[in-house]
Amino acid sequence: MLSMPELSARVAYFCHPAKTELFMEFRERVARLAEKNRDRAENTEKERMTWIAEVRRLYENIWEWFGELTEAGQMTIEHSPLQHIEHEEFFENISIMELSLGRGPRIIIEPTGTNIIGAFGKADLYFRGHREEKVLLLLIGNEDGRLRWELWKSSDERDKFPFTQDTFERLLNGWLEKWAEI
Repeated sequence: MLSMPELSARVAYFCHPAKTELFMEFRERVARLAEKNRDRAENTEKERMTWIAEVRRLYENIWEWFGELTEAGQMTIEHSPLQHIEHEEFFENISIMELSLGRGPRIIIEPTGTNIIGAFGKADLYFRGHREEKVLLLLIGNEDGRLRWELWKSSDERDKFPFTQDTFERLLNGWLEKWAEI
């Protein structure tokens, strides 16, 4: 237990104007840190919602591109749950898309998450049984803040393409030539 003189000395030490100023700086820092982390949490939530929306938009585009083939029974498109998830919301709102071509070979589109250097998010795209030769679908931000999907066969600039129906069909055709018996 402290004696009265020791207690008085400690109170005087902490009540000194210079110490009060330090204490206020500390409180200000904690308040700023709390605000920064609140903003970060809000941004993270916005990013999650954007990622979910962009993956859905990607899937809707693919359904639209191949609607004629699915109606003719030449292709089926199915969804299965993600196996590895970055956030719980992704598990509930994002799935793996599987395209069965001619009731045979399967093409897999597996969203793998956000926080990718140089991109907003990434999905692996591969021919089932040949995952080692996957290509990447990267969600890239433009200078104006708009997002677009790009197909990357490698990190070489010549192997990066806007992800369009034409680009996708060319990729699929190449894979069918290489791996499917027709």
